[in-house]
Amino acid sequence: MESQTLRTIQQNIAASSVRPLFADGIVVAHTIKSTKEKGNKKPEKEAHVHLVFLDMTSQKPMDKVVISRITARELHRALGDSLDKLEKELKSNKVEKAEKVETDYIR
Repeated sequence: MESQTLRTIQQNIAASSVRPLFADGIVVAHTIKSTKEKGNKKPEKEAHVHLVFLDMTSQKPMDKVVISRITARELHRALGDSLDKLEKELKSNKVEKAEKVETDYIR
């Protein structure tokens, strides 16, 4: 199921009008909203992580993405895994014949 989901996502990305943008800077912020209802001792809290991608040449924001705390944790894990794979590939002497694209799906 998961590999079929990943294939479907990859096909939808390829068919979409989403353009790749190159960002060489990022601003990471977070917001926490809390509400407390009468009778509850503990407030309810909700948190989101804001990622603002920047073009440092123009010093202008290119895009802003807001994700949940859970997605931020999964993104952190996926980025770590991806960077580990990249470091291993970059250190090897193997030459790729074609551009290699690997996609990780964050649920």
